[in-house]
Amino acid sequence: MKKICTVLFFLASCSLTFSQGTELRKWTFYTEQDTVKQEVAIPHTWNAEDAFDDVPGYWRGKGYYLKSIDISDLKKDYFLHFNGANQVTRVWVNNKFAGEHKGGYTAFDIDISPFVFKGHNSLKVEVDNSYDETIPPLEADFTFYGGIYRKVYMVTENPVHFVKKLGTDAVKIDALFGNDSKGKLQISGSIINKKDREYTVKIQVSGAGIEKIIKKVSDDFSTEISMDKPQLWSPDVPHLYRVRVALYLRNKLLDAYESNIGFRKFTANTTGFRMNDKPVKLIGVNRHQDWEGMGNAVPIEKQLEDLVAIKAMGANFLRLAHYPQDAAIYRAADSLGIILWSEIPIVNKVPVSDDYQEFKKNSLHMQEEHIAQNYNHPSLIFVGYMNEIFLRMVFDKPDETTQQAIIDNTLALAKDLEALTRKEAPHHLSVMALHGNPIYNATGIADLPRVIGWNLYYGWYGGEMNELGGFLDDQNVYYPQRPLIISEYGVGADVRLHNDQPRRFDFSEEYQFKYHPSYYKQVMDRDFVIGMAAWNYADFGSEFRGDAIPHVNQKGLVNFDRSPKNIYYWYKMILNPGVKSGRFFEGFHTYIADDDKKEIIIISNQHVILKDNYGYRSDLKPFNDLISYYADLTPGENTFTLYDDKGNFLDSLRIFYSKPDLAKIDALAVNFGTDTYFKDSLNRIWTPLKAVLSTVRVNGDSKVISSSTNIKGTVDDPLYQTALSGLDEIRINVPKGNYLVTLSVAEYAKDSRLAYELNKESNGEEASSDQILKINDQEVPMDKMPAFTKRDIAVKVSAVDGITIRAADGKKFKICGLEIKKIKPAGH
Repeated sequence: MKKICTVLFFLASCSLTFSQGTELRKWTFYTEQDTVKQEVAIPHTWNAEDAFDDVPGYWRGKGYYLKSIDISDLKKDYFLHFNGANQVTRVWVNNKFAGEHKGGYTAFDIDISPFVFKGHNSLKVEVDNSYDETIPPLEADFTFYGGIYRKVYMVTENPVHFVKKLGTDAVKIDALFGNDSKGKLQISGSIINKKDREYTVKIQVSGAGIEKIIKKVSDDFSTEISMDKPQLWSPDVPHLYRVRVALYLRNKLLDAYESNIGFRKFTANTTGFRMNDKPVKLIGVNRHQDWEGMGNAVPIEKQLEDLVAIKAMGANFLRLAHYPQDAAIYRAADSLGIILWSEIPIVNKVPVSDDYQEFKKNSLHMQEEHIAQNYNHPSLIFVGYMNEIFLRMVFDKPDETTQQAIIDNTLALAKDLEALTRKEAPHHLSVMALHGNPIYNATGIADLPRVIGWNLYYGWYGGEMNELGGFLDDQNVYYPQRPLIISEYGVGADVRLHNDQPRRFDFSEEYQFKYHPSYYKQVMDRDFVIGMAAWNYADFGSEFRGDAIPHVNQKGLVNFDRSPKNIYYWYKMILNPGVKSGRFFEGFHTYIADDDKKEIIIISNQHVILKDNYGYRSDLKPFNDLISYYADLTPGENTFTLYDDKGNFLDSLRIFYSKPDLAKIDALAVNFGTDTYFKDSLNRIWTPLKAVLSTVRVNGDSKVISSSTNIKGTVDDPLYQTALSGLDEIRINVPKGNYLVTLSVAEYAKDSRLAYELNKESNGEEASSDQILKINDQEVPMDKMPAFTKRDIAVKVSAVDGITIRAADGKKFKICGLEIKKIKPAGH
């Protein structure tokens, strides 16, 4: 713990870039929709709540930030530096327009020097996240939160200083390492020279004892510094040098730029990825920047916790999807030794309207900013610019003329972006991510970048998980010179859902446990695949989704609040084989089922000893860092204890087991239409019907219906997103007594398919009409409900010969859940 805290403190201190800058944290804020002014602190977004409520969509429009600043010296230059504001930002100083920036994920500077005067100055910043056909991304599987969501500074400069260009000081550093074991620093830059004088640039390399002076600098400058046998940067040993480039007039310091740099060389081809002449399999994750309860306005200190946890997991690779992230993320990756893929957010489609040329212009400028701001980081290896760019076209199936226009526009933009990337980042690898469709090969767009990433979801959106290897083999046969990365793979998993027989789209953690080890093995068996990045490190906001947690993409290895799922621990063990460990898969501690046999999953990278209630010992060896053990549970509490082969304690697990017998338990909650166990917001565990058939029986031509749409008015969506319809009767075997029976039902309609669900059929059913159910002899009205709403109806029932539920008119009915609770006599 002490080590982690030390790392976080160091990384947080690295985030304080602007020695000449003053952080502008407190502002007055209002929107065009709500003109009531309020005090806010930056980082800030106005979509932290409405992007997760029951109302479809989230507000996108103009927000206004107001602030007063004091200026004392008009001989200085003043800039507002924004680390990130989404997505069009306009600035007024003393009611005069000072400038604007387009794009939500790159940093930028607004020169306010011509508009300030001594004393108090007013600032007004307009941020607009409205849909704009000229600015990427046009659409994507993440939420486009509005606001000034990263830090903003007022930066003070002397009249002569390094040029501020593309959101950064114009100082470019290449740290090259050759086959002769020599290092070569290539440093170039530009200065603002209002005095038409000559200046001195002093370069110091900390850790190498190097100092070099360039005299008579009046505008642009460049130099080269040689180093014998520099220490190299790698994921295992991320050695950094500190370069300081300082601008002087005689002995007076005018400006200084500092950056960590690292010497490394790398290649990517179909024999694998090599760094510093050693093979490295790239294993890691993708990362979105948002966080539960905060949207994308996440303090950088919390974001740095992500990087520490990703490194602790054993990852050496991180894809920053699908946009450039905070500058501190790149610095942290430098220090921790994490290889980065960073990209701009051209996602799913480009326009074919009259806005295309402006979109193209903005895209190219965004890539220029992206490269300029992050070029000097040794962690940055892969520079990307498109993700699944034909996805929307494949989904929409436009007419042939429109399709060809989309292809032509996309190819033209991709060629220009590739040329720009190779020109501005010649010592990096250009990259593009594709979805699993032949259109990318057919159009030739996959031949443009130096490395191709495939986003592959066999076993989730379609196909079987073991089909991954065949796809990769085919690509290698047909395109034998093309280096491949699995840039995305994953399945939704909800810690509230567990399944003894996991299957696709059940959102159980058990299915996630089948999927990830399968993909890992298939990639590790293929040297020509240079790496893989799980989608995603953490669950993240995607407003239009209606998954088990609506508005959240749940494919993370950790939850939206960063609490780990079980799969995080599996990666931590398999990627850290030298750190021997073992633990139980964490499921529910209560298990109700007819069958007393229960699978116990153990995550371990070593031989372990398992002891049960009775001290029975099992010696177990893992395969792929997993052990599956089937235990015969006894009624009541069952305890399992895990030890290493030397007898050292590793973990313990307690499971309370009961058969679904209401003579022995006080309540039973049954989940219809699904095989999963579900823990709701009241900590009730809903048991699937198939596990309690000794107690609950259904008659009729039943069929499962389901929805992947948000069910309004509840956080327990998994209970209401599945139902069993076509029922004639439900019979519940209970002892004689009084019970509270609660029926849980929901109304569906036809679901809209998402662009990502290419093989999914629309589900749901036509709306039902009013109906009356009979529970024993009591009539229960079931009024018609609006689509995607739910209802819970509780009825007290006296049972003599069990409980029977049927429709009063003999028609079919449906149900999502059923809870039966004993009503105990007074005094009990």
